[in-house]
Amino acid sequence: MNYLDIVWFALGTVTPIYLVTALGVVLRRAGALSDGFLRDASRLVFNLGAPAMLFLSLAGAEIDVTRAPRFLLVSTALVMGLALLAWPLAVLMVRTREQRGVFVQGAARGNLLIAGLAMAQSVYGVEGVALASLPMAVFIVFGNVFSIAMLRRYGDAGSGRGLGRDALKNPVIIGIVLGVAAGAMRLPLPGILVDTGKILGQLTVPLVLFTLGASLDFRELRKPALVSWGAAFYKCLWMPALGVPLGYWTGVRGMELGILFLVLASPTATISVVFAEMFGGSRRLAANIVLVSGLLSFVVNCGGLILLRVFGLA
Repeated sequence: MNYLDIVWFALGTVTPIYLVTALGVVLRRAGALSDGFLRDASRLVFNLGAPAMLFLSLAGAEIDVTRAPRFLLVSTALVMGLALLAWPLAVLMVRTREQRGVFVQGAARGNLLIAGLAMAQSVYGVEGVALASLPMAVFIVFGNVFSIAMLRRYGDAGSGRGLGRDALKNPVIIGIVLGVAAGAMRLPLPGILVDTGKILGQLTVPLVLFTLGASLDFRELRKPALVSWGAAFYKCLWMPALGVPLGYWTGVRGMELGILFLVLASPTATISVVFAEMFGGSRRLAANIVLVSGLLSFVVNCGGLILLRVFGLA
């Protein structure tokens, strides 16, 4: 893929997302999306849509942990380590305690399935998707548990107690675990179950984007708000800036280094808006972080891939 193809693909990936998000803004201002609808939409995504989408995605993924053990180990360590680093960073940067959990989630939780795998498919084809799928289940489970822990610690609940219970009862995590198990055992899924799950999964992205658009606070975006811009810059710029050199130093090369870059530079997960709503964080702040990180990720992805190709690294 040449440089112009990379730019056009990245643009084609983010443009539909922003158009649907803009529709959410318009519908909210027109009074078509009430607070009650947004709460119900968040619950629907959290309890049904997202679990179904993740289950089907992971159940159909061909994951072979013996294929690239170095990449699996290094990428997992870097993603988890850099995500954990966002916690002390939040304590230093974010003065308002109630915003720290949303900051950490926004700075640490990437949109791996929608953005990460899509970019891997475009840049490296089927082989890239297969490689990116190796650590995906670990990333997603860790991201969900870590997000819940941070949101509970700094949100309305004000405590991390009950985290294990929440994780075990979390529909998203249950969907991930069942999907990984089904994929690992190569279980043939009944067509009726797959079709039903697809319908539920197809609800997820539009509902999340409507919620995202309806929750945006453009007054905050017009000024350099430390929390939203800081989280977005850490997620999309500093994670790949720190992680890619470390990955190279440990021996990750070629396509593996490119996939590592795409994973680390992915924008904040849109479902983080739903998690903020469900676990006592600020939905508005989470939405602003998602929007800023999406714009920043486009620039970083294009520039980073071009640099990696110019220097023959990926």
